[in-house]
Amino acid sequence: MSVETTASWSVRLDSRRRPTLPDEAMRAAGLQVGDELRVRVAEEGLLILETPRHALDRVKAHMRGAAPEGGVVEAFLAERRAEAEFEA
Repeated sequence: MSVETTASWSVRLDSRRRPTLPDEAMRAAGLQVGDELRVRVAEEGLLILETPRHALDRVKAHMRGAAPEGGVVEAFLAERRAEAEFEA
């Protein structure tokens, strides 16, 4: 099933602060009952629910984009070398 990224559904929190996700939203996201989700606040009033796998993939993609061509370890070492040269 294909859903536009602009699709949205109305959800209410119950008395125990639990949202009930609509079946169509669950299917569109490929979620099953019992799946683990992570919640993060992207900005005031914006909650993002994601699977642990998606969270890991997002962080890895960010690290690839933030590091020079050699990767995270090389970026860390380059930063340390630059700090050492500055302090010398």
